Amino acid sequence: MPAVRFGIVGTSGHASRVAAPVLKRNPEVSLLGAAGSAPERSAQFAQQHASARSYRDLEEMLGDRDIDAVWICSPNHLHAEQVARCAAAGKHVLVEKPLATTREDAEQAGKAASGAGITLRVGCQHRFRPAHRQIREWIASDLVGRIGYFRIHRFWRYPYFEDMDPSGPPQWRRSGSESGGWVINDIGSHLLDLMLWMCGVEGTLAGALLASQQFDLPTEDSAAVLVRLGESAIGIMETSCANDSPGSRIEVYGSAGWVRADDTLSGPATLTMHQGRTLSFPSVQMLDTYSAEVTDFVAAVRGEDGIGA
Repeated sequence: MPAVRFGIVGTSGHASRVAAPVLKRNPEVSLLGAAGSAPERSAQFAQQHASARSYRDLEEMLGDRDIDAVWICSPNHLHAEQVARCAAAGKHVLVEKPLATTREDAEQAGKAASGAGITLRVGCQHRFRPAHRQIREWIASDLVGRIGYFRIHRFWRYPYFEDMDPSGPPQWRRSGSESGGWVINDIGSHLLDLMLWMCGVEGTLAGALLASQQFDLPTEDSAAVLVRLGESAIGIMETSCANDSPGSRIEVYGSAGWVRADDTLSGPATLTMHQGRTLSFPSVQMLDTYSAEVTDFVAAVRGEDGIGA
């Protein structure tokens, strides 16, 4: 099949660190170019990543008939509106989480995509870690019985990467209206997604405590969230970008047993079951999870089955 031709919205941060390298290494796709916040940024990105085209803005990119799909890597508050514009232009969309900063905007973006008949996926690359898929399979196979309690924990102290400013996040992440929240959308959204995806049920927010512990900002850097899973199960999510912890952990307790998973988000990972069974998984490189996500997205664009939905 012909390669799916991508354009990227955004030219710095995630777009340059992750999206461009991932697209360039995947034989099923090709990177045509990017649209940044200014034409000179787009031109610089094209030169840096050897992409064929430089777009003045999103409108010019969407007018390019060669573009099949768009990977949106812009600030959070722009996502929903950009998804709708891409859908109206008939472009498939892979958008970084969150889909929107409000429920209303998320619903509108979803309606725009379904109305246009395009494929829309929100970036949830941690679903593609083998250890996570194993936990989901065990739960679906009823090996732990009816779930009563699910806990997921990950602290990731900021700055996450060497090229980030140690004094704090960029301005748009400091704004509640532009980011929709800092630690919840940076880390917590992945953890909540894994919780719901692994359990295979809908969740209802039951309570939350958010705090600013290291950075004096309007957006919080630490959070604990309580979720009702299905009819009666309890879900706990703990996350922070202000503190360190020994590693990530997932705990699942059910009527027939339990599963404990250590370091699945950084690796090497270890899964232990109540039966005494232990499985080990090697470390998975960050770009490999995104590569798997893109391959799954391409399968969806082509009408094939995937696991990312």
